[in-house]
Amino acid sequence: MILGCALALGMGLTACDDGGTPDPTDSGVTPEEDGSMMMMEDSGPGPSTPVVMAFDEDTGMEVAADFSCLGSETAPTGSGEESVTLTAVDFFNSMPVGDLEVQFFPDNLPSTDGTCTGTCTSVTTGADGTATVTYDRGSWYGYRVVAGDGTQAGMPKPYVQVIQANSTSTTLNAVSRSTVNSITALLGLRQDPENGILTGGTADCEGRALVNAQVRIFDSTGQIPFSTASDETKPFYFSGGTPSARPTETDESGLYGVGNVPIPADNIIRVEIWGST
Repeated sequence: MILGCALALGMGLTACDDGGTPDPTDSGVTPEEDGSMMMMEDSGPGPSTPVVMAFDEDTGMEVAADFSCLGSETAPTGSGEESVTLTAVDFFNSMPVGDLEVQFFPDNLPSTDGTCTGTCTSVTTGADGTATVTYDRGSWYGYRVVAGDGTQAGMPKPYVQVIQANSTSTTLNAVSRSTVNSITALLGLRQDPENGILTGGTADCEGRALVNAQVRIFDSTGQIPFSTASDETKPFYFSGGTPSARPTETDESGLYGVGNVPIPADNIIRVEIWGST
């Protein structure tokens, strides 16, 4: 059973080049699907799949997930246009990263060709990792961290391209080349530099992370098959906040990822979250 389209829950794509040739992939958000979720009968993952639950952070317990909003618009409503300070932080050590070019898309539609036109604003983070933009605060927005050298405590470090959509956070994720190498080694992935790494989070209608959910991805021609081979498209999940090759469903973080995602011709990847209810 399809539980929901991850486009409504937020996702990002990390391009595994270091800035030589822009990777044109967006995060799969389209005007028709942005904010929508779905439920439909299907053969699903199989009867042995654990029931998808929601993780209640207040009690630290797994509870019944709320899927009452499936089929309805779930995009948040902004509180009005204002200037907001965003901070780019290193995905690995959470330290601020300066001197990074960030393309900010207030319409939540990152360009597919690497350009910053129309409503897009290009900013460069200061030494403290911050940059100021104007948008409808509280609504979804998208951004691209452009591949290049950033700085931490004045020391340069190469960062890869990161594209994020459906974001409401004031924190921008910056992923260094060394972090990508460490994660792919940890997962046993031989990442093709022409492909991407897709990551995202799942949540129920109350914003609680989904536990025991599985991910499937699609391009315009259909489902992109997964493999257990290290050099092919392969999903991964998290354990204790760390990417791991062992889990086959989401844990209490609700996070997932897919390595070696081929870039489709139209630059759009659709993600679906599956599980038993």
